[in-house]
Amino acid sequence: MDIILLITGLVQILLSLFLGILFVYSASKVFQKLTRGINETEELKNNNVAVAILNGAIVLAIIIVVRNSIETAITIFSNTLRNPEAVLMTYVKTAFLMLGHIVLAGIIAFAAVYVALLIFMRLTKDLDELKEIKENNIAVSIFLSVIIIAIALLLEPGLRTMLDALIPFPPVSFIDIGG
Repeated sequence: MDIILLITGLVQILLSLFLGILFVYSASKVFQKLTRGINETEELKNNNVAVAILNGAIVLAIIIVVRNSIETAITIFSNTLRNPEAVLMTYVKTAFLMLGHIVLAGIIAFAAVYVALLIFMRLTKDLDELKEIKENNIAVSIFLSVIIIAIALLLEPGLRTMLDALIPFPPVSFIDIGG
C-alpha cells in the first residue's frame, strides 16, 4: 500500500469537500449583489425554478474554474510528502502555497464570471434578464445559465495556466523521466 498516495487522496477529499461548501456558499452571497432585487431564498421557497437554474449555473461555473486549482494544490502537497528533506517549515510553506493558489483561483473565478455577466446584461438592453428570472422565466434563466457556464469553460484553461506559472514545481530532466 502506498501510504503517501492514501494520505494525498484523503487530503484531496477533505479539501474538496471543505472548499466545495465554502465556494458554494460564497457564490450564493457574492452573486446576491449581482441579482439585485431578487431574494434567492424567498424565490426558492416559492418554487421559482428560474432562480434555481441561475444559482445552480453560478455554483457550477465557480466549481469548474476552481477545480483545477485544487488538483494543483494536491500535487504540491503530494510532492512535499514525497520529499525526504521536508521539515515542518516546508509543510507550512506548502500549506500557505496551496491556500493562496486556491483562494486566488476563487477570487479570479468570482470576479471574471461577475464582470462577464455585468457586461453581457448591459449589452442586452432590450432584455432585463433579472426581472424575467424573478418572474420565473425559465427560458431566460437557461439562456443566462448557459452563458455563465460557457464563460467558466472558456476561463478555466487560461486561469489554470496562469496559476500553474506561480507554482514552484521541481525541474525535471530527461534522466528523471528515463530519457
